[in-house]
Amino acid sequence: MKKLTIAVVVFAAATFVRAQAPEPTGLIVGSGNFFSPIVGDLDKAIAFYRDGLGLDVQGAPANADQNPALRNMFGLPDAQLRWTIGRPAPMRTGVEIVEIKKAEGKPLDRRIQDPGAFTLVVLVRDIETVVERLKKIGAPLMTTGGVPVPVPLGGASGRGIVLKDPDGHFVEIVQLPPAGDAPPPGTPNITGVRVRLTVDDAAKAMRQYQQLGLSATMNVIFDRSEPLMKMFGLKSDAQFRVATMDVPTSGLRFELIEFKGVDRRIVTGHIQDPGSTRMQVQVRDGDATIDAV
Repeated sequence: MKKLTIAVVVFAAATFVRAQAPEPTGLIVGSGNFFSPIVGDLDKAIAFYRDGLGLDVQGAPANADQNPALRNMFGLPDAQLRWTIGRPAPMRTGVEIVEIKKAEGKPLDRRIQDPGAFTLVVLVRDIETVVERLKKIGAPLMTTGGVPVPVPLGGASGRGIVLKDPDGHFVEIVQLPPAGDAPPPGTPNITGVRVRLTVDDAAKAMRQYQQLGLSATMNVIFDRSEPLMKMFGLKSDAQFRVATMDVPTSGLRFELIEFKGVDRRIVTGHIQDPGSTRMQVQVRDGDATIDAV
């Protein structure tokens, strides 16, 4: 059986983190970098993810000038690609930021409720410090009121805020209640990450990923949560339902969210468009995966 990494494009396309897990039995056996935003200006994006969000970015950006196979994989043989990776301190994988030039890319304008919108969810110990840094570099705030708000999170009560990076990718920052004693000085602020994709039909999208071997759970009935809608910047009576799955051997939680009672629109795009997102998954059999997709 072949094991390789493929890029999956869903309207746009995204990426995926690791942990201890049983040997996977489905087609998907792992993931690469957990979030891969396509950007128009790599330097501005680095400032957002490194100086604002607090990811570790080291070394000069790489490029595909001498890598025609990579450009062909993107379907852009004549394009100019540059990228770099920003990692949370405790993780080996991270945000792979990709700049694509000379490919007639056009910026996308998706809202958080529009199918195809990706959100990087970042769990932190101290939300105020991160938000202040992001405000200083001019990150657009989506949360009603522009400050972190109390939100219910799986039985716990946290605080969260949603904002955008320079190319319109959504980033949700969440601070959970402290557990146990205070961490020692120098402990990394980021404690975990998730990736969330807005879809038109969560049940249908979940079945597609299940066919690739991901196990999933879903709240079939639509929920209401005024605090969550305030964090998302949506009207308070909007409804939602979520399907949740874990990518094998990676530790990454991947969520599919569907909104109801709020206007939605389909924004089509291409992988070279700033605002698109790429997702990498490692699979057991490339041919079988392509057939399933």
